[in-house]
Amino acid sequence: MISAVLTDSHTNFMGVGHGGVLLTLGDIAMSYASNGYGRVAVAIQIDVAYHRAVASGDEVVATATEISRTRRFANHRLELHVGDLLVCSATGITYRTDEWHFGSDAWTETWRVEH
Repeated sequence: MISAVLTDSHTNFMGVGHGGVLLTLGDIAMSYASNGYGRVAVAIQIDVAYHRAVASGDEVVATATEISRTRRFANHRLELHVGDLLVCSATGITYRTDEWHFGSDAWTETWRVEH
């Protein structure tokens, strides 16, 4: 989960929160979720839907939930809320590399096999 309070610099020419800012928050949340097992993972696709406008001063909270994970790919559902309102949702796919954060020696062999 990650959150940000939007400012005027996060708005588009219509004065509402820019979709790119929301997508960035979702991408960051997915990055946390997909890299949490220690294996380096990178986003390869995100499909986004915008449901409601957000405004300067709104706190947007982004969460990512893992749907499935294999050795090479993971799928995530992203949700962005302002309070109880769903303002943006997305699905994302990450590619899981053979590299490990902090080097493979930082992780037990059992962990590396399971994750």
